[in-house]
Amino acid sequence: MILQDKNILVFAATGAIGSGAAKTFAQHGAHVYISGRDNDKLQALANEIKVDGGQVDCDVVDATDPQAVESYVSQVAESSGRIDGVFNAVGGRPKDLGYPQVSTTTTLDDFMIPMNIIVASQFLTSRVVGRVMQEQGTGGSIIILSATLSGMTAPFMAGITAACGAAEAMTRSLAGEFGSAGIRVNCVRGSGMPETRTIHETMAGNAEIMGQPPQMSLPPLGRPITVQETVSTAAFLASDLSSGTTGQVLTVCAGSFV
Repeated sequence: MILQDKNILVFAATGAIGSGAAKTFAQHGAHVYISGRDNDKLQALANEIKVDGGQVDCDVVDATDPQAVESYVSQVAESSGRIDGVFNAVGGRPKDLGYPQVSTTTTLDDFMIPMNIIVASQFLTSRVVGRVMQEQGTGGSIIILSATLSGMTAPFMAGITAACGAAEAMTRSLAGEFGSAGIRVNCVRGSGMPETRTIHETMAGNAEIMGQPPQMSLPPLGRPITVQETVSTAAFLASDLSSGTTGQVLTVCAGSFV
């Protein structure tokens, strides 16, 4: 198992990608520390992981709250003895992140929502865990989540697209900052996954603006990607198999982008 004996934190663990990552990390041998804002969902996920034979602890943590993140990471570091990896799956429903919207009528506050939630949270969890890893002196893996919107000409998505691009740029800067301590910082960039609520609500919103469903062409593999393919890439980045990889944005898109 590629994550045997590793302690990995998963923030925003109750969504489709976060829960998929937590389960996959545990299946690969990691002790996962899952957190989110919905205690009932966290408990259900923890039970699912335990039934499957995995090791898991869960706590209610708002990944956008600096004090909550600081306290939680310190608690895990003290109780576990070592943090080996972190994956932040923070996101939100399109309507809560201010998209899709016509840019000419979008307020600045709405435009900034994805930056204030997604990028700020990724920075917060990365810097706190990065500091703990520096103090440990044992290296580690920080994994940031983005989306292929950063490389698309997707209309009505200015705010969330900007946030994806910012998260990827931040990945490279943090990789340069933490690299001397043996800490690797990488980003998983996934394309639309039809099994998620997000992609369905986004397409419905675009159809409402455009008056017709958006045209979607199939990628070279002839199918869209799955959540499992996205989180499996995160598991690779958390493992020692990717020991020479840092500052990279790994795109999971079935060949849509090259």
